[in-house]
Amino acid sequence: MTVGGLVVLNDRENILSALREKPLKLREVMKRANVVNEEACQSLLLKMRDEGLVKFDIHKGQWTVK
Repeated sequence: MTVGGLVVLNDRENILSALREKPLKLREVMKRANVVNEEACQSLLLKMRDEGLVKFDIHKGQWTVK
């Protein structure tokens, strides 16, 4: 696996770990999961949503673990 792939796996695990504690907004996810690029974080969250791992509450603007 490439170094970039390892970074994505770490980001995924960090995001899931952060969201297990409580629902978070995008900026809060970035802080807790230590993801510096907002576009990359948003893209990863959307991919994880498509996989059924997380969900987004449009009314509260928060991400949660499914």
